[in-house]
Amino acid sequence: MAHKPLSEFQKIGYNTFIWTPPSYSAQSPLIFFFAWNAAAAKHIAKYTLAYQKLFPSARILLVRCNTPDMFRKAESYRKLQTPAFEVVQEHVRSGGEVLVHSFSNGGGNQVVHFAKLWRDEEGGFLPMRAQILDSSPGKGPWMRSHAAIVLSLPRTFLWRVFGGLAVHLLLLMIFLFNMVTRKEPKFIIMGRELNDPTIFSTKAPRVYLYSKADQMVGHDEVEEHADDATSKGYDVRKVRFESSPHAGHVREDEGKYWGAVMDAWNRGRR
Repeated sequence: MAHKPLSEFQKIGYNTFIWTPPSYSAQSPLIFFFAWNAAAAKHIAKYTLAYQKLFPSARILLVRCNTPDMFRKAESYRKLQTPAFEVVQEHVRSGGEVLVHSFSNGGGNQVVHFAKLWRDEEGGFLPMRAQILDSSPGKGPWMRSHAAIVLSLPRTFLWRVFGGLAVHLLLLMIFLFNMVTRKEPKFIIMGRELNDPTIFSTKAPRVYLYSKADQMVGHDEVEEHADDATSKGYDVRKVRFESSPHAGHVREDEGKYWGAVMDAWNRGRR
């Protein structure tokens, strides 16, 4: 019988899973992994397996994302993120360090909500030795948002035929709602908050992993955000890939990808 991806992870809450190796101790790292929207288990597992090799004693805390999570109100996140919050809180109080790795706007959105929850509850910054931003943040323009949501739809005949139109209607409703209520688009706010020094500490090394070929989050959007972060005092490195698809940069060059992750981790040494 084939091994089921992520089957070794234990579910501890809504879309929240944990894996603890036998060698884990209070001083082991915690890999805090925020997946992209509708990421399949087999694709997430490629990263978690790599982390298990890079950090054999590390605990991995995984938060998955579904399309409805992209549109939740801030208040609902507090309850949903409590199980993950308690794991991170226990880990930090025991003296352990945290590597935060998020993917796309789905993961970036959840990181922002978690960092604000941490600030409100603990009175300080989410303690990160390093922060990895893969394929994010994007500003969520219409066609790039459409491409991202369509990719998350079921692969059934009806969704294939009518899914694209349904997503256009959803985006139209969001556009009209924002126009009537005079609200800023959600991902514009998310991008600004990722670079807000009252939410994220400028001390943790940050690496942006992105691609010139990404059809969902443009390299221009990522580079603009990274440059803004640098201007605000963040310790930033940009690592650009040329031909890799959205949230698939590791496939272009594993050594380049994981080398950038480890460089951020090593630069964040106390």
